[in-house]
Amino acid sequence: MDDSPPSMQSDPVIARGFPCATRSRRDAERVEQRSGRPALGRLLSVGRALWSLAVGVVAGTATALVGAPELTPLVIWTIAAGTVLVWVWRACWSASPQRTERLAEAEQHSRSTDSAILIASAISLAAVAEALVRASNRHDAVAVTLVILSVVAVVLAWALVNTVFAFKYARLYYRDDGGGIDFKREDPPAYADFAYIAFTVGMSYGPGENEPTSNHMRRIALGHALLSYAFGTGILAVAVNLVTNLGQS
Repeated sequence: MDDSPPSMQSDPVIARGFPCATRSRRDAERVEQRSGRPALGRLLSVGRALWSLAVGVVAGTATALVGAPELTPLVIWTIAAGTVLVWVWRACWSASPQRTERLAEAEQHSRSTDSAILIASAISLAAVAEALVRASNRHDAVAVTLVILSVVAVVLAWALVNTVFAFKYARLYYRDDGGGIDFKREDPPAYADFAYIAFTVGMSYGPGENEPTSNHMRRIALGHALLSYAFGTGILAVAVNLVTNLGQS
């Protein structure tokens, strides 16, 4: 399992900006086809989560050192969440249906990571609430920055939640031999299709035209919709607070 940091060129997907990236991706896909296992390991792995957190801690420490310790918790979260989102989606966004199936099978053991990310996303809402309380007691540039970071933090948490559920839908779909969601087509779905479903639920609290066809998938979609509603409410609250603070500054 490859949990190297996103700056490593050995990751064929992350290394797209290098001349050998296309060839490396083809080589990785050939390795996957021969071994039946993804060359990148699990997408939402503990290693990737820890590397992303480390990047966030470095950014938060730098923020504290330049004299803005009030911003440190939100900086850590936004950088860590942004890093893991870019990392995993660059690794799978363009995956073919066949590669999606291999990656989804590797994700069968990522439930603990899923839970940890969902819990961290929920905790981030508490950090945002605390930041908004502090921002309401002051009317300076730091207060405005706190509110702006709060908006970014909630949006990234919302995106992380939808990402976790996109991978969960893919995992369950291919675990059940292509069942649980009606894609209304013959071609097997790729990660981009599961992202469409997850973010549709995240924005509209419903699956759209791709309906769940199993009780288990419906329960997952219901929980996803309820969680997304909570984050949507949080986004609205911090947006209103941002407008209020900008008006008072």
